Amino acid sequence: MALTLDEARNVLWTLVRTIDRKADLVVTAQTGGEAGVTATVTLRKHKATLIIPAKEIEAAQESTINRSNLRTTIKRAIDRASFIPPPMASTKVNRGPEIDGGFFRNNSGPRSPRR
Repeated sequence: MALTLDEARNVLWTLVRTIDRKADLVVTAQTGGEAGVTATVTLRKHKATLIIPAKEIEAAQESTINRSNLRTTIKRAIDRASFIPPPMASTKVNRGPEIDGGFFRNNSGPRSPRR
């Protein structure tokens, strides 16, 4: 069974909608030797481009397991595109103000030893 571009677009669109309803999908025919499509998923300002073979899309139409695998592939690509690494932790130590007489407290008060 030959897969048309509209069928591939519909299958991928339903999968992308289950991941995030705000995501946008652009599907174009893949140029080259292997039959398939190039899908670009845009979520906010992040873009992910996937090359999906036609046999994976056809398998997703036939089996729910293959559909789940294709959905996981798309979700992984979206997550990688939208990942922002956390900032590096600072190793700088903030110290309090210097006190006259140095770091240690003076020996007056109820806990100081008697002389």
